[in-house]
Amino acid sequence: MKQLLILAMSVFLVACGGNNTESEPSAAAPEAAAPASEAAVVAEVTEAVEEAMDGPQPPAMVEFIWHSKAEGYSDEALVAHTTAWSSIPGASGWELGLAAVMTPRFESEDFDFLWVLAWPTLEARDNAWADWAENHEAAWLELTSNTFTYSVDNVYGFSPSPGRMPSAMNTSGTSVAEFLFCTYREGMGETNRQSFEAMHNAFMDAYEAEAGATSYWWTVMSPQFEPQEPNMFDYMWTNFFAGDAERDTVYAAYEASEHSSQAEADAECTDPAVFDSRVIYRAGA
Repeated sequence: MKQLLILAMSVFLVACGGNNTESEPSAAAPEAAAPASEAAVVAEVTEAVEEAMDGPQPPAMVEFIWHSKAEGYSDEALVAHTTAWSSIPGASGWELGLAAVMTPRFESEDFDFLWVLAWPTLEARDNAWADWAENHEAAWLELTSNTFTYSVDNVYGFSPSPGRMPSAMNTSGTSVAEFLFCTYREGMGETNRQSFEAMHNAFMDAYEAEAGATSYWWTVMSPQFEPQEPNMFDYMWTNFFAGDAERDTVYAAYEASEHSSQAEADAECTDPAVFDSRVIYRAGA
């Protein structure tokens, strides 16, 4: 899974897709960087979750589907097929929030690109997959056999948690996505991660107060499958940026920040797996 991928309907719809709603700055105070107690961390996180509950919610599941290029693959053929596929969810009555194609900036033996689906509920996910298998899959496999292949054995679901919403709109339909697979260090756990999240949001508030609004957003995703050795991990941290320039400037500020070292103290994470993301379907679009 280090290579395995490697997104969020409030978070995912807003940021990966590019139709963002402007959010209020986080209420995290500077003291959030050093919470007085575990109870203080829990109270802070609870308040943030309650605020998020007033708006659109993250999807129940985000699925990443491995795809491999076939002999006749071309970027043009992929675009043609994704355009054809984008008519299926609406015409079939699927409750699909968003779909995207993600192309890695690294070589993987497991896949050439990812097909990503964000579902509002598990029921919506199950109903759509049942309809796909009964009414669409056979024709789709025949149509795309010379362009790309996939297997339902390589579908990996994640449950996203509320993260940080972007403060500026990315309407391009494309973004730079990166994924870090993290394992808690001994004695560390979710409370430590939530403390770091509060610090990270406070850092971004201060950064944007000086540099201006960004389309950067993040969320944490929990695997809804059992990771296998040697690629064990507890959660996947995801970052999304409008482009490389934004990613570079945010990272430069982050690496100079005081809280950046805390992430390494709480968990051991892989290097970021970087992808170019392109939205291919958005509910209501």
